[in-house]
Amino acid sequence: MENQKLRDIWDQRAEIHAAGKEAKAQDPMSTLYHDSWWGYIQPLLSEIAHGRILEAGCGTGRWAEHLVPMGFDLVLSDFSPNMLAKARAYAEEKGFAHGVSFEALDVCDLHSLESDSFDMVISTGEPVSLCNDPGQAISEYCRVVRPGGYVLCDAGNRYRKAYDSFVRSPSGRAAQIIETGDYEMDNNMTLHLLGPSELTRIFDDLNMELLTLAGITPMFSFPPNEQQKKALEDEATYQAMVKIGREYARRPEIVALSNRLIAVARKLV
Repeated sequence: MENQKLRDIWDQRAEIHAAGKEAKAQDPMSTLYHDSWWGYIQPLLSEIAHGRILEAGCGTGRWAEHLVPMGFDLVLSDFSPNMLAKARAYAEEKGFAHGVSFEALDVCDLHSLESDSFDMVISTGEPVSLCNDPGQAISEYCRVVRPGGYVLCDAGNRYRKAYDSFVRSPSGRAAQIIETGDYEMDNNMTLHLLGPSELTRIFDDLNMELLTLAGITPMFSFPPNEQQKKALEDEATYQAMVKIGREYARRPEIVALSNRLIAVARKLV
């Protein structure tokens, strides 16, 4: 029932996400997030040249447009059929559909994908936090990636979310978020959040070498508020956020205060 509820929500949002795709490319907040992520993907691509990449929980798709022209084969998976339909339509419109296949799958159950069959798994935009079981989703990512391959995913940080919640409306809710990792959003969806230590432990238990744990757009709440988004229209502020992301985002102190965490892990041979 919970899965069907989530699927219905994302099916309904598919049109909005698709319609805003071009506009987001010009939005400073979206650009900062996108470029920050690319800074972790791009250095690994030479190690998996012409390999096979899964974008798990892809929504309308983010990375295929960049990676297919570079010679990679992409599989886009999402549990919303409407999101996948929009992703396919965009790929056909932009001319890179030849390098993409599509799978209607829950990130917690990638049953149609063989173990050890991908060189890289990318999961961006927090499908890990939006699914029902973050640990199971990451376990599936690690299952389908080959030994020596990479898993890159981001997840919400329960401790920063608790802080943001308390700043907005001081109450005992902050303690509940820290204790459970669950955060009820205004749209009736629940975020299942991890902290840095929980995320690290999951990868350790799955025989993965955690190469990087960092904050993505670390100074911002999630979702960013209007004041934060407006601030990025100032070029000096934008460049300062780029510098923080490039030079400080891996420091434990910055990781701890970041609302969104990114993990880069390699499957041990």
